[in-house]
Amino acid sequence: MWGKGGAVHESVVALRIVTPAPASRGFAMVRELGTGHPDLDAAKVSLGVLGVVSQVTLALQPLFKRSISFLKRDDSDLAEQVASWGRLHEFGDITWLPEERKVIYRQDDRVDVSTPGNGLNDNLGFRPLSASDLVASRIQDENLQKNGSDAVLCSANRVAQAYLESRAFGYTNDGVNFTGYPVVGYQHRMQASGSCLETKDDGLKTVCYWDPRIRGTFIYNTGLSLPFSRAPAFVADLKRLRDRNPQAFCELGTSGVLMRYVKASTAYLGKPVDSVTVDIDYFRSRTPGTPRAHADVIDELEQMVLLKYGGVPHWGKNRNFVFNGAIAKYPRAGKFLEVKKRYDPEGTFSSEWSDQVLGIKGNANILDKGCAMEGLCVCSDDTHCAPEKGYHCRPGKVYAGARVCAR
Repeated sequence: MWGKGGAVHESVVALRIVTPAPASRGFAMVRELGTGHPDLDAAKVSLGVLGVVSQVTLALQPLFKRSISFLKRDDSDLAEQVASWGRLHEFGDITWLPEERKVIYRQDDRVDVSTPGNGLNDNLGFRPLSASDLVASRIQDENLQKNGSDAVLCSANRVAQAYLESRAFGYTNDGVNFTGYPVVGYQHRMQASGSCLETKDDGLKTVCYWDPRIRGTFIYNTGLSLPFSRAPAFVADLKRLRDRNPQAFCELGTSGVLMRYVKASTAYLGKPVDSVTVDIDYFRSRTPGTPRAHADVIDELEQMVLLKYGGVPHWGKNRNFVFNGAIAKYPRAGKFLEVKKRYDPEGTFSSEWSDQVLGIKGNANILDKGCAMEGLCVCSDDTHCAPEKGYHCRPGKVYAGARVCAR
């Protein structure tokens, strides 16, 4: 929420983009968009539909240090804290563990380069991991889904969470050892995420956890942003949903509900207002239409952000239904579409999907039997769920405007 905000595109000061052109101009033209160019705010977040971005110029800052501490507290005052934490700490965020009724606050501030410390962020989840362990963990997840053992899943989450916290989530004070908070280090070392991509190939003995070559982790990753001013009310609603069945939120694993701060963007398709972004991860079956444990709770959470609190989707981290009508929430979408029409009038860089997402033709919903089970639609009748398996279209438990598949 400080300065220009944390979105990378806010630091773009110029770019070069190759767009279609008539045969008389060699079928392509190169456009140079510098600071002050009227189309730069369209091209900074273009979803690939304007042309090929071939060069980007970023504004840089002098190297600085950051000081990071993770503070675990109960969630009794979370609604008040979410309204202030991002303004108090330049790089701060919040991880809410609803089932534990706990919150992990990242107190993350810029400090002078003379401050002692050579900390490093080597995220525990983004290090090389044993492929066999990942496969075994996935099998366990699938068994828990089938058996519906909430208590076992919650217990496993608490053990894993305690391990992560004891290891400072992968932060070290000197690049090797964690000796205590705060961890102070240079920006490029503190912003680094993990070392799995830097390791040598060992024949798939170790992999990044998302590696598709093994049958390991397979999840949905949802990112939704709601107006900053409405975040306290959202937290209060989600607490009420949590209180109805706390163990349902163990489906979110150790990631819980991550809340990050994103400043209003100058880009036409950037965040329309100062926002709190909600990120969640949850189980995905490899067999389409397979019921997920407590899917109704997660679907209600998503619809709450989008429909009750006027949220917008992350452009690349969501299921179909969230994009239906989303473009109308961007006040300058019309300006973006005008630039698109000038740059690519024949739609060379567009697809049926991008036209649906941008509201040009059709919509992203796929209305069909069982569509709500995969997030392809919001259910409006039982056939969109799985009535033969006992799942019917029902109102949300706290947000009555939601429509979810529930037993």
